[in-house]
Amino acid sequence: MIILGVNEGHNASAALLMDGKLVAAISEDRPARQTTRSGFPFKAIEECLALGGVTKGDIQRLAISTMHLPPKYFWIPREVFSIRDFWREQNDYWKPRLFEGRRPVYMDVFKDKVDVSRFVYDSALIKDEDDSEGMLEARLRHHERFFGLPRDRITVYDHHTCHAWYAFMVHPRRLEQDLVIFAADGAGDGVNGSVWFGPRGQPLRALHRTNQCNIGRIYRYATLLLGMKQFEHAFKTMGLAPYGNPKYGAAAYDVFAETLQVDGLGFSYRVKPRDHFFHFKDKLEGMRFDGIAWGVQKRTEELLSQWVGNGVRETGCGHVVMTGGVAMNIKANKVVWERSDVESLYVPPGSGDESLAIGAACKVAVEFAEVPAETIEGCRPMSTVYLGPSFDDAAIKRLLERMEGLEGCRVETVALSRVAQLLAMGRVVGRFAGRAEFGQRALGNRSILADPRPREVVRTINEMIKQRDFWMPFASSVLAERMPDYVINPKNLQGDFMTLAFDSTAAGQRDMMGALHPYDHTSRPHAVHREANPGYHALLSAFAEETGVGALLNTSFNLHGEPIVHTPEDAISTFLRSGLDHLLLENWLVSKPGK
Repeated sequence: MIILGVNEGHNASAALLMDGKLVAAISEDRPARQTTRSGFPFKAIEECLALGGVTKGDIQRLAISTMHLPPKYFWIPREVFSIRDFWREQNDYWKPRLFEGRRPVYMDVFKDKVDVSRFVYDSALIKDEDDSEGMLEARLRHHERFFGLPRDRITVYDHHTCHAWYAFMVHPRRLEQDLVIFAADGAGDGVNGSVWFGPRGQPLRALHRTNQCNIGRIYRYATLLLGMKQFEHAFKTMGLAPYGNPKYGAAAYDVFAETLQVDGLGFSYRVKPRDHFFHFKDKLEGMRFDGIAWGVQKRTEELLSQWVGNGVRETGCGHVVMTGGVAMNIKANKVVWERSDVESLYVPPGSGDESLAIGAACKVAVEFAEVPAETIEGCRPMSTVYLGPSFDDAAIKRLLERMEGLEGCRVETVALSRVAQLLAMGRVVGRFAGRAEFGQRALGNRSILADPRPREVVRTINEMIKQRDFWMPFASSVLAERMPDYVINPKNLQGDFMTLAFDSTAAGQRDMMGALHPYDHTSRPHAVHREANPGYHALLSAFAEETGVGALLNTSFNLHGEPIVHTPEDAISTFLRSGLDHLLLENWLVSKPGK
């Protein structure tokens, strides 16, 4: 059976499932070159079908995520918002509605941001900017026309069902052990937290859903109050938090701690704000920025840990899975896996909304597979995270011959041993090779690489290449067989996707200080297995042979504010606009003059 999954909300995406195997998954932001892209994912769909060698006419079932999407967020895509725009949203739209008895129209508040060019749906079916029911009908009719499928071949699932089924179905050991799954995010279809139980080899079932799991909402408003984008920069708040301490953060922590509380598998309030943004704006006024980051991070860790503990106790299952946007908080994940009652923790790659398309496709595969209803054989666990397009040496050679801006650069084919020597010499290399990774983490194939030992490499990459905030840490790629040398992982958790954090060993602090958090020396590693990515494993092995170090500093191949590079053209453009010394395109090495 050929199934296409589609997510049209923010982080729009597509996924192709063929006979139960996930063969392609792409976020629209990469080919469209716009972060957190929303709307119908034309480019992602086109690329998924090409990777599967099929056409629209071959699709047998269509799986769509999320029932209710307000049309105003399609007419006014918030991925183009500046920080000032997000503040305007609060002051000119939400404040009048919540506190002044007025009902401003979103389209009027942001009339300068209206973009109808990407609105491909029938507006006649939509009565106003909040009509998500009319929007759903418009979406369904668009899918019918675009794919040529009858309505009975199209299935729409609610937001959290897609989150949970994604995390469950891609888990590598779901056929061997029971799993308890926690999904937490900003909101989707009226739910922002859910708990699920998946007995081994059996379908997943929901234990609890709530619209009071406001962990993500609180965190994003704290991020906005710190002067950063609420939907994109939560990771910056997380990176800043370790620099705070109780002396300056206790007061901010108390503000957060007096509100949201864990209540069984759900949540309740000790002090219920009338509105989260304005409540915290007033309460936190005058407090230190690092204290605010420390306080919201500490409270997030407590809430998630307590919530997971309650779910483990109720189900008797210690094998935990976390998904949804909140699961991107790797420092909170660390607190969760360190609990004595948690036997294992799995956080899949791309656990934000980009994976909803996969979750919807997996649910359709199970629901409509021609196998007994009590089994889940209709969909196999994820076998690789490299689910995007690739480009061969011949295509890259042709591009290098015609691409402007490379005058004076040296272009040559090189052995991996030469690349390892350059890295050991302190050079910074952009690597573009193999199939693109799925999700928001670069896992070697669309990465910027450097020697992880010197601390000063962080400043070099931040100022010359990434152009991002000075306090942000980098991550590491580590030979899987060398992981015990560098990180403390007593539960032998799967650290393959940069979704978990670990304390570092003495050897880790010696060999990869530049790839640890500068303040607390924690690591967010990417364990590189030979069978998962032989080319990248070979490069790491060459670097280990050159230096004795079994790791590289690895950060995403992009400039700050841009999506990860998707094509060789993107890679060359980023190379030319940055301080990168070298660009490795498959086996072609491009070096700037004098490098």
